[in-house]
Amino acid sequence: MTAPVLESRRPSVPRLIGFAALLAAVSWGLGAFAAFPWTGSDPGAAMIRVAFKHVAAFEHAGPTRSKEEIEKLPRHMRPTSPERARTGRRVDTVLRVEVDGRPLLEKRYVPGGFRHDGPTFGYEELALPAGRHRLEMSLADARAERAPEEARRRWQLEQEVDIGKGQALLIEFSEEAGLRIQ
Repeated sequence: MTAPVLESRRPSVPRLIGFAALLAAVSWGLGAFAAFPWTGSDPGAAMIRVAFKHVAAFEHAGPTRSKEEIEKLPRHMRPTSPERARTGRRVDTVLRVEVDGRPLLEKRYVPGGFRHDGPTFGYEELALPAGRHRLEMSLADARAERAPEEARRRWQLEQEVDIGKGQALLIEFSEEAGLRIQ
C-alpha cells in the first residue's frame, strides 16, 4: 500500500512576497489619500441644507370603503384609521427658497411609490456667501385640480439668519412643527 499523496498547502515564497507588496501598496495609497482629505464644498462658502418627508394630500377625493367592506378584509389589511382607508395619487410638493429676496430654488417633488401614493422625500444643499441673509422658504402641496385655495396646505419660514464661513444651516420639516432651523 502506498502512502497518500498530500499537496503542500503552504504558499510559495514568491507568492508571499507578492502579497506583502500588494498589501504595502494599498496601505501606502490609503495613507496618501488620508493626507489630502476631500472637501465636498468650498470652505469659504456657507451652506443651507433642506431635508423633508411630507405626506401630501390626495389629488382626487377617492372612494371610501364602507364598514362592511372593511369588515370583509383580513385583519392585517384593515386600516387603523379612517384617513388611512383612502387610496389614490397624492399631489406633488413644491419647495421654494428665497435668499435676500431673490429666488434660489423652486423645485417640484413627485410622491414616492409605484402609484405615487407614498410620502415625498427631499434633500437639497444650497451654497451661498457667508454673512447675514433674509431667508424665506415655503413648502406646499401643489394645487390639485378643482381644489379650493383654502384646501391647499402650506408651511412658511421667514427668518433673518447669520451663517459663517464653512457653516451649514439645516432646515427640517415635520407635519407638527412645520419648517424649522436646526
